[in-house]
Amino acid sequence: MFSRVDTVIVNVNRLEEARKWYENILELQLSYDGGNYLVYQVGNGETPITIQEGLPIKSSTMAILFSDALEETHLKLKGQGVKVSEIFVEGSTRFFSLEDPFGNSFEVCHWS
Repeated sequence: MFSRVDTVIVNVNRLEEARKWYENILELQLSYDGGNYLVYQVGNGETPITIQEGLPIKSSTMAILFSDALEETHLKLKGQGVKVSEIFVEGSTRFFSLEDPFGNSFEVCHWS
């Protein structure tokens, strides 16, 4: 029935401001500019994040980004004024959450 997740959609109400934040703060690589939406490659992963103009809506669904250097990523984002949680540990998994300027939540994890 399904062969993969094609993309993760994130609504923002100010696309140009979002472009700067996602490129400069999260360091994502723009792979396609569709005018009213932007597609970003996330590292070496297959599933992109698509930022589109729209009303941000709080949801229990969120993208989880993997980091090879979780503590350094946490410190860097916090130092740039990003709203981040503390780092949590569950077994061999460490993770924290972050929020973009539009109220969208993400989780960042590392497991071994």
